[in-house]
Amino acid sequence: MSLNDAADNENELRVINEFLEELRDTASQLQVLLGNMRSKSVPSVEGLATLKREASNMRSHAHALNLPLIKLITHRLDEYVGELKDAGVAELDEIQVFIDKIEKLADGEAVSDADAPAVVRALPAKRTADIDFGKIEKKNVEILLVVPEKAMSRIVERELAACGYRTSTIRDGFAAMETVVRTRPDMVVASMELGMLSGVDLACALTAMPVTENIPFAVLTSYEWGNPKLKGLPPRVSLIRKGPQFGDDLAETLSRFNIT
Repeated sequence: MSLNDAADNENELRVINEFLEELRDTASQLQVLLGNMRSKSVPSVEGLATLKREASNMRSHAHALNLPLIKLITHRLDEYVGELKDAGVAELDEIQVFIDKIEKLADGEAVSDADAPAVVRALPAKRTADIDFGKIEKKNVEILLVVPEKAMSRIVERELAACGYRTSTIRDGFAAMETVVRTRPDMVVASMELGMLSGVDLACALTAMPVTENIPFAVLTSYEWGNPKLKGLPPRVSLIRKGPQFGDDLAETLSRFNIT
C-alpha cells in the first residue's frame, strides 16, 4: 500500500468515526425528544418537524459514506417520518424502533450482509398518506419502487399500501441496484425513464446477476408492447402501463408473480 493510499484510508476512517460519533449524539437527542413528545412537554407538530429535519440530515450524511446498513435505515426513517402529518403513540413507538437500531449500529453492532435484508424488513412500514392502516391486513411483502417522479411514485405507493404491501422508493437507478442487492425485495417496479439509465437497462442488469435474477421486475411506462423503446426487455419482466390500464396491469403483475 502506498503512502497516499494509507493516508486516504486514514482520512476515510476519521470521517466515518466522526460521523458515527455525531450519529450517536443525534440518536441520543432524538430519544429525549421522543420521551418529551410522549409526555406532551413538546407539542407533536414541533417534535415531528425536528424529527423530519434530523432524519433528512442523517440520511444525507450517511449517503456519502461506506456504511451500507446505516444508509439503508436512515433512508427508511426519512421515508417514514416524511409521510407523517401527526405523531401519536403508535407512530412514536415505530419511530423508536428506527432510533434504537440506529443507536445500536452507531455503537458498533455487527450485522452480516446475509442478515441485512431481514433487519431492514423488520423495520416499521411507512404510513402512506390517505390510507387507513387500521383496516388493512399488513403483508410481509416488500416492493421497491424506482420512480423519480414524486407524483407517480405516490400513486403507485397508495395502490400497493391499500393492498397491505410495504414499499420503499429510490429515485436513482444506480442506487437502486445496490438497494436491491442489499435488501432483496419481493418485487421491483421501475419507471422507464431513470436519467442515464432506463427501466430496460435496470431490468437487464438485475436479471443478469445471479444474486437478483429471480426477483420479479416490472417496468412502469406509457409505452405499449412492441414499442422500439422496450427492445431488449427481458421476457419475464412485466409491463405496467400508465393511464386507464394501470390498475389492471398492476393487479395482473402481482398475480403473475404470485405477490400475495
